[in-house]
Amino acid sequence: MDNTNWGPDRKTYESHIQTVRFLAGVEEGRWSILKSEFPDLYVRVAGRDEEAEVLVTQDFHLVCDGYPLPGPFVERWDFKSECRPPAPDANNGSPGFVDALKEWSEGSGIHGGIYRAWQRHASVHNAWAQKYPDQAWHQGRDLTFVMEKLYELVVEQAIWLGYRRQPA
Repeated sequence: MDNTNWGPDRKTYESHIQTVRFLAGVEEGRWSILKSEFPDLYVRVAGRDEEAEVLVTQDFHLVCDGYPLPGPFVERWDFKSECRPPAPDANNGSPGFVDALKEWSEGSGIHGGIYRAWQRHASVHNAWAQKYPDQAWHQGRDLTFVMEKLYELVVEQAIWLGYRRQPA
């Protein structure tokens, strides 16, 4: 692959999806790359509740133009349908999962993406990055940081569903 014409954002992106930590997540089955076509990265994240034998998968779309600053724009995605699915229903999801994947606007009427301090638009919404610096995106972070946060959300959903399956 000829990378002589790649800009710094693509070079950084390509190097980050080849790191040992990122590839370990793939190897361990926590996430998989569905399609990588810079600046777009489509991934599927899999989370399990081992006790209840619940598996949850969720697709995401990451837009990495200008990467690493700004950080990636991340949204829930339906890879098969090639579109953003409806937000999860509060009655069918864990509080964190529902909150992160809710429908919200960045202020310009444009869909804001995942509502977390590490996500491109959410980080500046209501000064979230300043309020939660340990969760905020910065140049020292990489795509594995985002993937680990997405994995945490999907695992939370799997555990919540597993808990709901248990008899009262």
